[in-house]
Amino acid sequence: MIPFQPGWVDVHCHFYNLAFPESGAEVLTLQLEEARQAGLTGFISSALSEREYLWHRQQPFEDMIWYAGIHPVYDQIQGNELDQLADLCEDNKVCAIGEIGLDARQDNSNWQEKLLIQQLDLARSYDLPVVFHTVRRYHELYRILKASFPEVRGFLHSFNSSREIAELFSGFNLAFSLNVRLPSTGCLNFIIRHGFFLLETDAPYQKPREDKSEINQLKNLVAVAEEISRQTGCSLSEIKNRQFSNVKEIFD
Repeated sequence: MIPFQPGWVDVHCHFYNLAFPESGAEVLTLQLEEARQAGLTGFISSALSEREYLWHRQQPFEDMIWYAGIHPVYDQIQGNELDQLADLCEDNKVCAIGEIGLDARQDNSNWQEKLLIQQLDLARSYDLPVVFHTVRRYHELYRILKASFPEVRGFLHSFNSSREIAELFSGFNLAFSLNVRLPSTGCLNFIIRHGFFLLETDAPYQKPREDKSEINQLKNLVAVAEEISRQTGCSLSEIKNRQFSNVKEIFD
């Protein structure tokens, strides 16, 4: 069972990178305090390398759970992460496999697809949800899932593709995770009517353009919800209740 009280849940953030930012100043404690004051009751953090796996295993945050995966373009991979992932699954330490996927910004598509399938097999073996990172390769991801993993569940991280892609993926048991980089209003309306959506910040990444802070803030999750409400007419209370219900459906 997820350890969160009803409220806003950030399903994709990076606690390790908030604890050890490039500036050298630890900002996680302050960000958590402000986020909780803003109404956030849960955080799901992404771990992407051996040192991040180890750090997350040692953290006592009662309102944080985490997942681990091998990112298609992450530069901290050492080569033995797949075995480490299997160990984390066996020890029941992670709530999902992610973020994993396909990214057209790198010219290694064969390697990415092989790695993706290996991790999807792992998720299926341990009956875990999957968190997908996809950049301009949604059709390739759809082909793989349709052919070999039609029962996959989880969510599409930072979804801001087209309505056509949203309709295509709505046939899977995958939620659309929304952050400051929202899709077009037409696509957004489809997702909200579809009802299977989540909210995320990706903090410390994907800072709102108008934000003067050095990095993205966990508390900005509420601003994402407010913008969704403004564009779609869906009330904040309905957005809050629906995203929390979807978190429970995926992670419980």
